[in-house]
Amino acid sequence: MLKSQEKLNLRFKNLSFINKIFNFQFSIVNLIYTFAVAKNNRDVAQLASAPRSGRGGRTFESSHPDFFCFSNSLPTIAFFKKSKILCLKSSLLNETHYFCAEINKTEKMRLFYGFILCVYCLVLQAQRDMPRWVDNARKAIITIETFDKYGNVRKGNGFFVQNTGEAISDYTLFSGAESAIVTDADGRQMQVNSIIGADEMYDVIYFKVTVPRNVPFLPVAQGVPEIGAEVFLLPIKEVVQKGEIEEITLIKDLIDYIKASIPLTSSQISLPLLNVGGEVIAIAQADASGKNKTYGVSTRYIQKLRNSSIDIFSKAYASIGIRSGWSNNVDEAQLALLYYSTQQDASTYLETLNDFINHFPTLSDGYNSRASHYVRNRDVLAESQTAQMKLLDLAMEDMNKALKLEPKEDEGLYNQAKLIYEALLNDSTFQTNGWNIGVASEKLQRAIEINDLPYYRQLEGDMAFFQGDFEKAYNKYMIVNQSSYASSLSFFLAAKAKEMLPETNLSELIALMDSAVIRSMSVPSDAAAYLQESIDLKMQYGLYADAIKDYDQLYRVLVGNVSDAFYYYREQAKFRKGDLEGALIDIEMAIALDKQNALYYAEEASVYLRMQDPVKAQESVEKALALDDEFAASHRLLGVCLLRQEKKNEACKAFQQAKELGDPIVDKLIEENCR
Repeated sequence: MLKSQEKLNLRFKNLSFINKIFNFQFSIVNLIYTFAVAKNNRDVAQLASAPRSGRGGRTFESSHPDFFCFSNSLPTIAFFKKSKILCLKSSLLNETHYFCAEINKTEKMRLFYGFILCVYCLVLQAQRDMPRWVDNARKAIITIETFDKYGNVRKGNGFFVQNTGEAISDYTLFSGAESAIVTDADGRQMQVNSIIGADEMYDVIYFKVTVPRNVPFLPVAQGVPEIGAEVFLLPIKEVVQKGEIEEITLIKDLIDYIKASIPLTSSQISLPLLNVGGEVIAIAQADASGKNKTYGVSTRYIQKLRNSSIDIFSKAYASIGIRSGWSNNVDEAQLALLYYSTQQDASTYLETLNDFINHFPTLSDGYNSRASHYVRNRDVLAESQTAQMKLLDLAMEDMNKALKLEPKEDEGLYNQAKLIYEALLNDSTFQTNGWNIGVASEKLQRAIEINDLPYYRQLEGDMAFFQGDFEKAYNKYMIVNQSSYASSLSFFLAAKAKEMLPETNLSELIALMDSAVIRSMSVPSDAAAYLQESIDLKMQYGLYADAIKDYDQLYRVLVGNVSDAFYYYREQAKFRKGDLEGALIDIEMAIALDKQNALYYAEEASVYLRMQDPVKAQESVEKALALDDEFAASHRLLGVCLLRQEKKNEACKAFQQAKELGDPIVDKLIEENCR
């Protein structure tokens, strides 16, 4: 390749042209220089001929005979001895290239330009070897920044796999994140909208970015690649690295774990691994074994990741503050929407509703839910009255859209009537065009005419109760109670409407309330609420024995987990029934749970007085006064205790103290005993 020469004679006629080549190409070439000094041209010839002697490299010659370039993996070039030879080593596309020339002191500048020309020939060859899809594929790579609740930032890589903004990265980058933004190859920043799917074990995540228009993306390879196939690691700016697939592990359906002969730096984690056709086959992951290889989980598996209604409660998703994407199963998506309504503030939930509607544009539930959200949270979503009225207009628009999408017209009319009624129920002074009880009633009647369903009648009863027509309300509730739709609530509402009528049959009223309690027993929290309502009703009508039975049932429903107040109120029922022993036990239990409550000691004194034990009563009332000496009732009780012990003067002083503290009933005792 090189003949023996006494002198290298370099003659370049157009150095400015070479300068242009240098300026254009040098920025994309990563050079690693190795220098050696030799004294014999035979060594150069020996080195140059190495690719032809079975070392497996490729030789590239410049157009100038005084220079030569070749590609190979030589272990050393330190064996030059006689001639002064300059050799340089360059890394391009994961290959090693060498080029050498004799150094002539008078022609060092020519040598430099010769070096540049040789590099240029290598670059041209590298460009011929580089797949044509590289430049376009780079546009799909994104830089990701995630932010936790403390404002800490983490950065990483990812890439789009759909033109609508679906992208892939590593789970670690998103763990603990409350928000995230991506930056594309053109420097545009976009917000991460939701998490479509995640796998904490394999450290991968599939997410959706809010994009203004279609974005460049990498097509996902379908099928399992072959061992030995070429694979490319594609960074956003740096030189493409090429290697081979060394190993493929099939973990489970769709999960291919790939090992490639490409060294990976920490800054290259989560870059795409592509095949020769420019299809992405895996996401690059670090080599935990330290063998300087690249591993990757198949992108076709990651692209199949979808969260379910159960997943939103799992640790993997709960650790990410960014909302999860929607399941393709409508029922699961609706369950997730309900969950978010309890977890997000009004503004965030509105964004969630908007996204749900975008995902399910033909589902009426999304529009009904957003209309309801506008109405119920208008004072939070908008400050001015004008802005709040605008939200009501938007709510009406959503209700009309839902009505068109609703396959059953009566259901849509019922939803509209219900929302208008709820708006009025929360603000009885609220009256505006289209939002009044008359409009709600008219829509509900149209629904009933189409399909007379029990829960339509229950809403009719609610509206009648709201308007003060208790008899109509009672009749509508009783229609519901005679149907399969009967519930604790319908019986309770019938009882409340019955109670408001001028002539009430007490036994019917109690029977309705008992029915509400019986139907609620499967849900302890509901049963406790209805039992308390039943107790209040029975105490009001003097049915103390029945009230005590309800108290005992409430104790069982709560599995004994009751407060001091429970014992105090049950003591009141027993006291009025005449069960003084039972009353004393309960008030002592209340005191045991709260020894600092003066009222409980005063109540204990009342029990002792009814039991004709003024001495113990006085002991109790003195404890009450020690805790609160301005408790007027305690001074009155002390006077009664002293009077029962025939200590009239002391009793009258206690009565006078009670009077000065404003006791409303002590005057009669003073009139009868202290004049």
